[in-house]
Amino acid sequence: MASTPNKFESFVWHLRDLYHELRPCRFAIIVTAVAALIFLRVDEGTEVLRAMAEPGSAAGLPNWVRWSACYSALLLWCMANWYSARVLLYFDFPAEARSHPRRTGVWKSIHEWVRAQLPRILGAAPMWVVGASLLNALRTYERATSAWPWLLGFGILCVVSGFAIWGALIIRRRILDASGAAVLPERHRTAKSLDVRYQSLSELEPGTKRALLLIAVLCVVAFVAFSIHPLFFADKIGTGAVLMLAAASWVFAGSALVYWGSWRRLPIITFLVLRVALCSLNNDNHRVRTLPRAKLERVPIKKALAEWDTYITHKYANRPFHPLFIVATEGGGIRAAYWTATVLGKLQDGDPSFADHIFAISGVSGGSVGAAVFDALVADGTKPGEFERRGQEILGVDFLSPAMAAMLYPDFLQRFIPFPVPYFDRGSWLEKSWEKAWRETAAKGGGKMSNRLAEPFLDLWQKKSVDYVPALFLNGTSVEVGNRLIASNLLIDNNFLDAEDAADKLSPEKQHDERRHPQIDVPLSTAAHNSARFTYVSPAGRFDEDGTHVVDGGYFENSGAATALDILREVETELCRDKSGSLGVVVPRIIMISNDPLGIASGSRKMSQTKSTLREAKQHKPGTFLVDILAPLQTLFSTREAHGSYSQKEITLEQQNVCERVAYSIGVSGADQQGPYFFSLAPATVPLPLGWMLSNGAAKAMQDEIYDKGLSSSITNPSTRIWNKAGTTRVLESLGGTATALGNDPNLKPR
Repeated sequence: MASTPNKFESFVWHLRDLYHELRPCRFAIIVTAVAALIFLRVDEGTEVLRAMAEPGSAAGLPNWVRWSACYSALLLWCMANWYSARVLLYFDFPAEARSHPRRTGVWKSIHEWVRAQLPRILGAAPMWVVGASLLNALRTYERATSAWPWLLGFGILCVVSGFAIWGALIIRRRILDASGAAVLPERHRTAKSLDVRYQSLSELEPGTKRALLLIAVLCVVAFVAFSIHPLFFADKIGTGAVLMLAAASWVFAGSALVYWGSWRRLPIITFLVLRVALCSLNNDNHRVRTLPRAKLERVPIKKALAEWDTYITHKYANRPFHPLFIVATEGGGIRAAYWTATVLGKLQDGDPSFADHIFAISGVSGGSVGAAVFDALVADGTKPGEFERRGQEILGVDFLSPAMAAMLYPDFLQRFIPFPVPYFDRGSWLEKSWEKAWRETAAKGGGKMSNRLAEPFLDLWQKKSVDYVPALFLNGTSVEVGNRLIASNLLIDNNFLDAEDAADKLSPEKQHDERRHPQIDVPLSTAAHNSARFTYVSPAGRFDEDGTHVVDGGYFENSGAATALDILREVETELCRDKSGSLGVVVPRIIMISNDPLGIASGSRKMSQTKSTLREAKQHKPGTFLVDILAPLQTLFSTREAHGSYSQKEITLEQQNVCERVAYSIGVSGADQQGPYFFSLAPATVPLPLGWMLSNGAAKAMQDEIYDKGLSSSITNPSTRIWNKAGTTRVLESLGGTATALGNDPNLKPR
């Protein structure tokens, strides 16, 4: 004979019963909770809302377009939440009645309240989540801006709309119950509305059927549109609307699966998870895009240095010294891309000879994207004074909306298809969004019409409007081996320690020396993306030839300094070998571009905790929460940053040693001991998040920081400040070829 449960057991049983009551609505609950986490706690989510509210946002769409689309999609999400929960809670699924203990007293009241109020709360919750997130975004600004009225107004609108929806749903039921307008099945005609249990969809009220059909049609239309062309349709409405539509679609589709699985008593969700696992064996659609090309000889650094020296000494024969710049630009999504283009563009606008003196640029992740855009502007013969503006125009676009649309719609569907569909690849759509931004902005301000980012990578050095374009070294990471995978117009040989040449991955017939004379190439956007495949928005790229994969270069080392160091050492070797004096008086100089507002990657500034960087700073604080589980993951991310800091410090010391040895070799004295030219971000008046879109405030903050302006008022320690303006002056002075600028010693003379 079964024993009577004690109070604790009875309490647990009732909680379990309540869980089963809520379980059919789990998609609406989970999606809403995840959205709250993203918009309230993730900087990139807050950045999406700021970009929608700020007038003249870098996202590129007028405010009324972004907000109209977002608010409409938000309403659809509210309706999907409400109807899915309302229908599923009122269904009498098989064996449901036997799954709970006897409901009496307070527990009966709780279940009645849940069935009556939970659908209404879920229907209003999306509005409350977005409204609260908008109001919370106000706190991310250190001082009042033109965005405040918009954020405050839209935040209040969403919160009030949430309460209006909740109230309307309560009134609606009361009106229907009072008027008898609700059409119930015959067996429910005498029952109270809360006691109604449906047996099939045919028993639903006609209005409910029409509403469900309308939601289904809208979700299908969104799916078809984003599957046909994520870039075209997502670009028209912005990231906010894409995310809201995706939330509505996931809630509706997930709830439909719950209904079908519960009614048929099948573990449909489990079956789908197993299908995804099985299909993954043969449906990797993230292949690296390739293009055919005419042969172009790739030379090693030694020969490239001799060609550069011949060019530079003839073009600038009146300068006794020639700085040889090696740029190392750090990774960090669109923040790194925008900052890299800003720094290099500012220097090029300051002196048109700057690009001629850049021997090589080593980029990682977003830094590679910014470097590729800068080189493309050089190759297209951009007019002096236009580099900074045009680079910012190209990279100030909302690249997140097409990437998210592709990820949440066609590329998500791909997980259930047992064969690859390359057209659904979200990575390729991110690349195409960069190409579109180039096409739409490159011709502005007197520029040339071109499709440079979509053209072969090596065309930068073959089809150009100028005599010289700096060499690029775009650093990715091999998934299978874990070493550097470098895409460059120069040969990656044994001087690059334990690194692979990306051209090796593209060569179908190695016996034809494809590595040195490639006939297969990748688009410039793909070459940059292979270095910027970080987090799950950008998937690992697959090389068709051997099936290996490439991910973000930051997994190996995020500063770009490791490859820059290999280049510096090879340059040093050649300069010291030059006993005959065939090379001019060349002084190697490193330019390091860091985009970390905490100032810790370079090791040159102390970590600061300001309002705009508090969340990033917290990631580096010690803690005890689930330390046994989280410590390995935290260590991996910290090691990634430590590798960058180590490489930056190492190249700083190496440059000083190189200058001393080169000065001795060529018979001059007074080597420059100042170290690399260092450009960095610092805590600003608004957060500077990662991701693939920028709000107008974040873009403006980076524009100001090149002039040492727009810094957080919380910065009081001089070691946390930046000297970008002074660095700009030093670089431009060095281009004059004077001894003072290069060596800081009036006795420095050519031999």
